[in-house]
Amino acid sequence: MKIDVTKRTGGQADSAVDKALADLIRVSNLVGRDPALVQGGGGNTSVKTSDGKYMYIKASGTALKDMSETRGWRRMHLDSVLAIIKDKAITKLQAQTREVEVVNRLLLACDDNVTGGARPSVEAHLHGLLDKCVIHLHPSAVSAYLNAKDGKAKLEKLFRGEKIQPLWVPYVDPGFTLARKISKLVEDYRQQFKRMPRVLFLDKHGLFVTAPTAGATLRLVRQVIERCGAALRPPAATRTSPPDRDQIRTAAFCVRKAVFEATGTYCPVTYTDDRMVAGFERCADAKKLLSCGALTPDELVYSNGPALWVDRCDAGAIAKRLSAQIHEGRKPAAAFLVKDVGLFIAGTDKIAQTIRDIVAYSLFIRANARRMGGIRTLTRAEQTFINEWESEAFRMKLVSGESQGELKNRIAVVTGAGSGLGRSIAAGLAKAGALVALTDIDQKAAQETADIIFRAKSKGQAKVIRCDVTNEDSVRETFEELLAQWGGLDILVNAAGIAPPYALVDMPVDKWRMALEVNLTGYLLMAREAARIMIAQGMGGSIINLSSKSGLDASKNNTAYNATKAGELHMARGWALELGEHGIRVNCIAPGNVFEGSKIWNPEYIKVCAKKNGIKPQEVIPFYVNKTALRREIKGQDIADAVVFLCSDKARTITGQTLVADSGQVMVR
Repeated sequence: MKIDVTKRTGGQADSAVDKALADLIRVSNLVGRDPALVQGGGGNTSVKTSDGKYMYIKASGTALKDMSETRGWRRMHLDSVLAIIKDKAITKLQAQTREVEVVNRLLLACDDNVTGGARPSVEAHLHGLLDKCVIHLHPSAVSAYLNAKDGKAKLEKLFRGEKIQPLWVPYVDPGFTLARKISKLVEDYRQQFKRMPRVLFLDKHGLFVTAPTAGATLRLVRQVIERCGAALRPPAATRTSPPDRDQIRTAAFCVRKAVFEATGTYCPVTYTDDRMVAGFERCADAKKLLSCGALTPDELVYSNGPALWVDRCDAGAIAKRLSAQIHEGRKPAAAFLVKDVGLFIAGTDKIAQTIRDIVAYSLFIRANARRMGGIRTLTRAEQTFINEWESEAFRMKLVSGESQGELKNRIAVVTGAGSGLGRSIAAGLAKAGALVALTDIDQKAAQETADIIFRAKSKGQAKVIRCDVTNEDSVRETFEELLAQWGGLDILVNAAGIAPPYALVDMPVDKWRMALEVNLTGYLLMAREAARIMIAQGMGGSIINLSSKSGLDASKNNTAYNATKAGELHMARGWALELGEHGIRVNCIAPGNVFEGSKIWNPEYIKVCAKKNGIKPQEVIPFYVNKTALRREIKGQDIADAVVFLCSDKARTITGQTLVADSGQVMVR
């Protein structure tokens, strides 16, 4: 791999620098794509230049598999990195102050043109102590020993007589303290064996492998893991029968409601039931194995400790357990192993995969460590340090990419999301932090909306689902796909609609019936399915019908639109009465004329309006704007803002109402 680093280093390209970066990317991508080596995007790598002047190292929060020539790494002055460990003044600082100082010093040691706030790995000073190429991983085959009471003795036996004797590193707090500890241990090792250690086993942490070349380091990684994994096995038990859809849905609702009751926050819930999960769940002592506490810093930081064992789906009981964790100063569990059903993760798409990987890793370790004298976990003091460590908080933030906004992580469905007001509303909900299912009969148009959201927000924040709102099967399948993706529902916005522009005497009956189907039956089918889910979920919700000022004040030559938009208002009022006892609010928004991106206000419709009002087509939009009290054109964002308000807690006492957003064209009395 030939890489031009001139622009990145700010000087002439150097072959040693060039090769070091190429080796770093190759090694990182190879190990990062192997799930046996890396869980949840973790791990670190570094390669030093042949002249010993620089070290290229993975950037904090970057997945090894995602590193490239242009992202995911920093170049550092090796002397500056090593000077941090030797600085005795740093040792005198209070722990958290010290760690912030180390982060700043590591940033100052960087010598590249990388922008965007990327930090070098917080373990950079540790990497600096070792040989030219360093690979740091958390493979389950190794960690089973590192978290077992007899693990050290077992490893010593495994590698007895080997030419390369591993170095055991007792657990100390990660960061500066760990680097100082390894500095001393490495020097002691050199005194004893007259060479650098090649393999380091870090108690309750992970594996470091180091060698003079990238190829040698990769080969050694494989050798160590094969040696350690030969005597291990995953839980072998399997389910007698898989859970059905209703069991999965009920459990997901239960978990989601429990998290909401305990924390007051909304979150999506995802489900998995792979062989590791099913096997562990059938272990007779599964509950006991999960009650031991967090095994590693990664399990503590990303999944807030081990998965919570759930004997039966009782949201109140689960919420009490989560509240107890919070009361004890711990973070509430993010993973839930429900007996006879499977694993549920409470978290956004971006972090859920990481948590799933870490849980599977933890289950494997626990099942094997119990056969090696029992499980060893992080102590309370060790957990406290990690929870308060700014570096881990920074890494978690990068990996999770959590959305912000007043509707953060609420799950929404918007019909007609491929264009016009549906598109504006969907984008507005996403901007407010919601996870949005974009439904439309035109899947390509809905994807265009998704692309707009992706450019502004996370890719995990929108999902395109083709839906014909007039078809019961299509509607049901839409919600099934939604629940499989996010595990719940908080918001429905009925925005799909058509407006056949005919005078009464010219109205084709098929156009009339189509308007009834889309504008009334479509609203009914979507609301019916959404209400069923919201009632079963038990967390309330918000349903909004997008009506029109024509539903309040009829317009000429618009029979079908007038009738259906008025019907939507009255349907919503009835639904509000029915669903209020479940905490589900139902409201309407009656926009004025919104021309921006509208399929209704197409050239043909504008010609009809021009003829109706005796004006030219180009005069139609100014004509309607001037009919409003504010003389202000209504934009899609204006309607989106109204939707966000009605869906938010600011509107918690508003139901059965119609919010008219028309710049004052229709005065509701």
